[in-house]
Amino acid sequence: MSTHNHIETFKCYQISEVFAIAAMNLLLIHVADGSMERAINHGFLPASIDKNPLGLSNFGISSIILFFLAIGLDVRNKNPSNVTKTLIIVGGAVIGTTALGASIMDKNGGWIVTFLTISVVGYVIMGLGILRAALLKNNTINSIT
Repeated sequence: MSTHNHIETFKCYQISEVFAIAAMNLLLIHVADGSMERAINHGFLPASIDKNPLGLSNFGISSIILFFLAIGLDVRNKNPSNVTKTLIIVGGAVIGTTALGASIMDKNGGWIVTFLTISVVGYVIMGLGILRAALLKNNTINSIT
């Protein structure tokens, strides 16, 4: 492997980890704020930052985009990061489960379709992470034998 290819692979490796870590941080901020908002009717994020016109958090949407970017960069790597794979799987599960829980707890029913769509997107992210981990494990087993 040439030095240029090695450096490029290392950069993608680091960037995918940074995207996955940033996505998880944004997601956890979003979940914590949403939980506080449901419990005491006011989250810790200012209303001007927290909501966009669709009623979905900018933090939540940003985390979904960053998770997909991390997946794309991780797929490009020949030696993917275990940190990235783990954060993608856990992040997808958190997105899917919290969106599903929010849609069940929603009393007015206006955003149920949106929450269920976000739930499916979260489980797709989780599934892509699991698929990536399974394919890499299978390739490792095949290269050993």
